[in-house]
Amino acid sequence: MTRRVLTLAAVAAGLALLVWQVRAIGWSEIARGFLSVGWLGFAGVLLVSFGRFLCRGTAWLALLREPVSLSRAIAAFLAGDAAGNLTPLGLLASEPAKAAMLGNPGGLGRALAALAAETYFFSVSVAAYVVLGTAALIILFPLDRATELTAVIALSVMAAVLLGAGWVAWTRPAAMSAALARLRIARLSRIVDRVRAFETTLYGTVGGNTAGIRTVIVSEALFHVLSFVEMWLTLWLVTGRSMPLAAFVLDAFGRVANIAFKMIPLQLGVLQVGSEMVGRALGLPPGVGTTLSLVRTARVMLWAAAGLMLATRNSELRTRNSDLRI
Repeated sequence: MTRRVLTLAAVAAGLALLVWQVRAIGWSEIARGFLSVGWLGFAGVLLVSFGRFLCRGTAWLALLREPVSLSRAIAAFLAGDAAGNLTPLGLLASEPAKAAMLGNPGGLGRALAALAAETYFFSVSVAAYVVLGTAALIILFPLDRATELTAVIALSVMAAVLLGAGWVAWTRPAAMSAALARLRIARLSRIVDRVRAFETTLYGTVGGNTAGIRTVIVSEALFHVLSFVEMWLTLWLVTGRSMPLAAFVLDAFGRVANIAFKMIPLQLGVLQVGSEMVGRALGLPPGVGTTLSLVRTARVMLWAAAGLMLATRNSELRTRNSDLRI
């Protein structure tokens, strides 16, 4: 009940902020932006964004090394991202859902360990992408004091993430099991053993898998290329102008908003306000940043709907198979 109340409160706050932002820009301006994108343009955005699911699914399977089809991995990503985007739980909801949806023959623990390893590589790539995009914003564009301070904070946090990721890669700490073991509670002993076994599996998915790691690095890099292409395409459709640098900075900001406001489903409101602020700092006309973020939200909602349908279908198939066994 508490979780539902928090979810509803976050959605209500986000919707209120979204309505305020759209009214400040003007409904007609937003409608004009969407008409500029059109159904054909939005289909192109969806096609490019689907390529991002292909990239992450390929990276996951490269670390898993199990006989699982790429279509299953993509379906698992769609279902898991739906759970993460539509609730305040974020990774706590999305990652277990992806692993459960995959139906890995080697077991849930191995699927989750490979996914955790892939998420590590993905997080490092996101941090590097944000650092580059934020640095471009600070160096190449005149900023007001508030925007500059926000950019510096984002840059510092992502730099710290990269340092932390480097430390983890170097030391491979058994952090979770060690922290639980220090509690010295007898009932936790089995849990500590399971967590330690999970950590061993996690590091085992990476160790000695040179070809898999190369595939992951290429896949994550291609993910960000497609992300940039999606933002560039949307910006071009809305404005009629090709502005690759502005698209790069706006795309990097979208990652920051996704991380900082993950507890707000779809980042409603905060993404629109932030994108408008960054868009104006880049010299874009009023309403462009808001329109870009709304197109992104529409894309996320469509894929979330697809993910929910896939999850429901998977649940029905499992129930049917269970009944047949009985």
